Amino acid sequence: MKDAATVPTSSPSAPLSGLRVLDLCRVVSGPFGSLLLADLGAEVIRVESLPAPGSAAKIDHARLSEDEAFNWGLSRNKHSVSINLKSDEGRRLFQEMVAQADVVVDNFRPGVTRRLGVDRESLLEFNPSIITCSLTGFGGDGPWSTMPAYDPIVQAMCGTMNYTRLDDGTPPVRWGIPIGDLFAGIFSAIGLVAAVIHRDRTGAGQHVDVSMLDVMLALNTYRVPQALTFGQEPLPAPFEGGQGTVPFGNFECSEGWVATCISQRMWPAAARVMERPDLLTDERFNTGQARHAHREELVALLQEVFKQRPADWWQENLMAAGVVCGKVTRVADVFRHPQVQARGMSVDITDEFGRTATVVGDSLKFSDVSTWRAPRQVGADTAMVLRTLLGLDGPELDRLAGAGVIHCGDDRGSLPLRERVIPSGAPEPSRQLGRPLDGTTVLEMNGDEPSKAFAAQLLADLGADVIRVERPFGQVMEPYPDESREASFRAGLNRGKRSVVADLKTPEGLDFLLGLAGRADVMIDNYRPGVLERLGLDYDTLSAKNDKLIATSITGFGHSGPWSAYPAFDNAIQALGGGMSITVDHTRPEVPIRWGNPIGGLTGAMFAALGTLGALRLRSLRGHGQRLDISLFDSQVALLSYRAPQAVTVGKEFLPEPRRGGSGSLPFGVFRTADDKWFTICITPQFWARFCEAAGHPEWVEDPRFVTEPLRRENEDELYALVEPSFLERTAQEWEVLYYSLKLPGAVVLSVGEAFAHPQAVARGMRLRLSDIDLVDGIEVANAPLKLGAAPDLAPAGAPIPGADTALVAAEFGLQTADVEVEVPSARWRDARV
Repeated sequence: MKDAATVPTSSPSAPLSGLRVLDLCRVVSGPFGSLLLADLGAEVIRVESLPAPGSAAKIDHARLSEDEAFNWGLSRNKHSVSINLKSDEGRRLFQEMVAQADVVVDNFRPGVTRRLGVDRESLLEFNPSIITCSLTGFGGDGPWSTMPAYDPIVQAMCGTMNYTRLDDGTPPVRWGIPIGDLFAGIFSAIGLVAAVIHRDRTGAGQHVDVSMLDVMLALNTYRVPQALTFGQEPLPAPFEGGQGTVPFGNFECSEGWVATCISQRMWPAAARVMERPDLLTDERFNTGQARHAHREELVALLQEVFKQRPADWWQENLMAAGVVCGKVTRVADVFRHPQVQARGMSVDITDEFGRTATVVGDSLKFSDVSTWRAPRQVGADTAMVLRTLLGLDGPELDRLAGAGVIHCGDDRGSLPLRERVIPSGAPEPSRQLGRPLDGTTVLEMNGDEPSKAFAAQLLADLGADVIRVERPFGQVMEPYPDESREASFRAGLNRGKRSVVADLKTPEGLDFLLGLAGRADVMIDNYRPGVLERLGLDYDTLSAKNDKLIATSITGFGHSGPWSAYPAFDNAIQALGGGMSITVDHTRPEVPIRWGNPIGGLTGAMFAALGTLGALRLRSLRGHGQRLDISLFDSQVALLSYRAPQAVTVGKEFLPEPRRGGSGSLPFGVFRTADDKWFTICITPQFWARFCEAAGHPEWVEDPRFVTEPLRRENEDELYALVEPSFLERTAQEWEVLYYSLKLPGAVVLSVGEAFAHPQAVARGMRLRLSDIDLVDGIEVANAPLKLGAAPDLAPAGAPIPGADTALVAAEFGLQTADVEVEVPSARWRDARV
């Protein structure tokens, strides 16, 4: 049933135009994922619970509260419908809405949707083509599936927190931004766009199962082979890059801190800026291998050098010289950065009461920010949506409201629903199985940087034929310090791909690449702006060969703005993006810490994969490809979502609080146990009494100092003076068994090896052993974290031998190519070390 209030969908300028999403999510992970769907053009309808009696009276129409600012960061551009799903009539209303929707997404714990009668099996009766997504802490199956999951718990269990610390003897550190939630939200968006592409082709919906823990495990990429195959468990290395680069890390300045990463080609320029030409002739430091061998001496020397000038001076002068350097920036200051403003990552929106707040922009650049609107009050669109979709009239709406089935909020500023583009044809059972990108060809330009290689691997996991275009043998630029690290990067970032060689410095190599691009669907690169243009591979040239080609360019700062020409590495992006300023060891809160995995590059990779999927869907709507400009800095800023309005508009100062949760809950954080390991807890108010029981101190429950959470914060020092020694009474494993039995949020801080041996990781199939040309027994890697209901079980493929597929691919594409020298991977790097 369609009401006149529905307006035609605009021309398909956004990938998810004409798509309708029903969003049942709460808190951070799910709402962030559905926010990304809204930015891609989907019409998102939040289905919320009825508000508590009298809560509407607390709204100050003159200014935002901190809680409202949180909502502005995650719920902009969404409708709000308030329905009591626990009532029979409320459930019926929702089921009828599903009949006119494309996607239903939730982040309830497993079993909740079934109890409510809104699980996938129940919804198929109303819409056989519906796409559903459940985003949970540990996934829909496995022994931990029903355990409570918070961001600190999955960070502890994934293995990375164990080596995110200042040294072996200090506590493990949680990244200050809830990446467990946010990354799972990005993956839910990736899975849903992929499922839409599959449905467009086959008419069939499917279920997308996203686990926060699976996602965090998968982000270990090259760390997994290092730990599981080579027995090199990652150790804290705050002054060494993942590929062995030295110097690397955070350095205190006369004012502030900077993060830097200086590769071999940057080293001469860095020495000039430091006014230390002797570093270029000193045999301890004149090559990359030498600096790696004498890391501690060099770090000690540079710690004194950086203290001679303020962070702003180092950032300005090193970056101008082409040397990576990012100032550790506070959250509010991120949005004053000239590159953030130039790239449209700081956007002001206004609500129906005239209140204005700053929110994070669209890092994928698909949406028109001039049309953005503030979040709606709870239930503000209930009447409009139920009238439009279900044809309910005023008296019926009044009856339902009076019966406590719905809540119709203040509808000022309500906009009509857009017309849904209904998929043509009924689902065909014979076509339901398949991966979303089957038949899609992706060219991945040379390099093992996580920003590009992981993005391409995500597309390969979804069925794309990813062809790596390698440099010829002998043109290695930055060799790894050892063969095990080379093998770990290769296997951890390149499984399921093929490999060809093309010398882009020759006409023959360029012709071969252009021939590949002429028939490919996607080309991904992470070259600095201008490189492809100098090679004659600019987008105009590529699109002249193939107007359906999607060219995804991943750079540090994007192709526009005053910082576009600057170099970038992961730790500088972490520093500039605000997260590092609030990531500290609780025993040394003055020192900012880099997250142990390259989340600057990995976040960019996730957004690149999402953007590429969006562009593929948009191409199916309008018939031609496009160029995507993915900035690692934009992607990192996007993670500030709900923090932007809180920091910029409300004025909340985000300080390092390693012993408090995002809402201020405590006790929280890591605690040393009897066996000298670490145990992580996250005790929100509903768990306080059970926490006291587990600690063996039931008297704490009614202690007048701790009886409420505000009192616990007020008496924080006294509380931790009691809690810390209590954890020394049991081993970490004993604590986990106890917490598991009581359904309390707590977990052992695991190493990478322990993380992939955990029964939940094993049950979810997150550990794979693949064949490898260099290793007789194969190599172990992390599996794909997305579980798609329609994807068949296929035998996983290992990383390719560089160049080994050149002749076969050339024949498939009808191209001529010169004979290629093919060597086992280790040989390509062994002779290139300097």
